[in-house]
Amino acid sequence: MLLALACAAATAPRALADSDRNVILVTLDGVRIQEIFGGMDESIVAAGEAESGIYELEVTRRRYGRATARERREVLMPFFWKQIAPAGMVLGNPALGSRMTVRNDQLFSYPGYSEILTGEPQPHVLSNDLMRYPRETVLDFAQRSLGLPPTQVAQIGSWDGFSMAASKSDGTFFMNGAYDLVPAELSTPELDYLGALRKQVLELWEEGSNDAITFRMGLAYLKKHEPRVLWLGFSQSDDWAHARRYDRLLDYLNVADQFLEELWTVVQSLRTYRGRTTLIVTTDHGRGRAPKDWTEHEAGIEGSQDVWVAIIGPDTPALGEVRDQAGVTQSDIAATMLQYLSLDYRKFNAAAGPPVPGSLKSR
Repeated sequence: MLLALACAAATAPRALADSDRNVILVTLDGVRIQEIFGGMDESIVAAGEAESGIYELEVTRRRYGRATARERREVLMPFFWKQIAPAGMVLGNPALGSRMTVRNDQLFSYPGYSEILTGEPQPHVLSNDLMRYPRETVLDFAQRSLGLPPTQVAQIGSWDGFSMAASKSDGTFFMNGAYDLVPAELSTPELDYLGALRKQVLELWEEGSNDAITFRMGLAYLKKHEPRVLWLGFSQSDDWAHARRYDRLLDYLNVADQFLEELWTVVQSLRTYRGRTTLIVTTDHGRGRAPKDWTEHEAGIEGSQDVWVAIIGPDTPALGEVRDQAGVTQSDIAATMLQYLSLDYRKFNAAAGPPVPGSLKSR
């Protein structure tokens, strides 16, 4: 299969056409709407070290504390709010009547990613166990429908669960899990270096690798192989929250915002992607709303069902922060991806949520 991937890459060069479109999906695991729409949550900070895990309170407040929610979110994620939002759309703020929710009843990672990638909750996905399920994903469908070689659809992530959720089959396209090396046939010296480094940088838990290295691998793969569809899955936001380190979570979100800025800058610098690429950023689940439970997420913890999405690209209306849009769910992400690839989501899954429409109301 690895040889087939390399041969396909060598023998099937892609001719650019005006109709070509690319989609990049970025997922930030377990990021609450409170931080996305309000920045630093003062209720958690004020609860003290036992509830927040903040070691240096004044340092955190100096970095991320501001007088208003708008100021706090902009200092936390400046690229997200000053560049993505004005040029695209952001949904999921209940204060504006734009609540976005998860439909699956598990409210943790694998069920969330399955819902994102299949367009509906999957009743058999009831754990985070690392296994494939026999259900076509949006990545499978895009590859099949567009006739793409295996290198032209890619999943690169910091958790092996991402590579399991990405496809119903092994070897369908390029999939790279937490500590996977890139096969020699597809690699570069940079990817070889990053793959080795990945194994040496220790994380909070051994099941996940470092998101900064995953991001660098994603950029290197994008520049080398120019995939039409790419999913970058990051996991450390969930790790810092479960570890009850609110200060590190905020620091991480600021760094993740830098990932997004660099990714979008690279996309705009490359002829294959510039003016042809839609970036979709979202999460798999929310978390508890209060200082006592912000670290956790599952059925029964209010807030776990609340999610958000940001979209920017040449075919996305510049609506900014969307208001008064009820009924958007996580199940709509797959159809939204296909919409930007000019594919009919009903041929993928007639039961999938619909694409986020272009006729949304702006703020």
